[in-house]
Amino acid sequence: MTEEKKQETARWLRRRDAWMRSLVGNTFVSRNGKLVGFHMALRLSAKKPYCYPAMKSIGKALGISPRHVARALKELEEEGWVKVQRNPGRTSFYRLDL
Repeated sequence: MTEEKKQETARWLRRRDAWMRSLVGNTFVSRNGKLVGFHMALRLSAKKPYCYPAMKSIGKALGISPRHVARALKELEEEGWVKVQRNPGRTSFYRLDL
């Protein structure tokens, strides 16, 4: 990995970490919203700044129901924390608003 690429990755990780700290400090986001947001943030990388997990797999990993995951994602999208690209009949793509 080149030095420039390492610096770019480090900047991206700092932005992601700042996003996570801001999410935790936000009193308007629910507990499940914060859990889902953190889970998604940890699945991202500088090479692939989006993720497309199924609600069922997020719920299983976090110990909450897929319905609670759907509510949390809707909340995060409405509050401007996450951008969603919906694909009818397929898994949606999620990006953090870094």
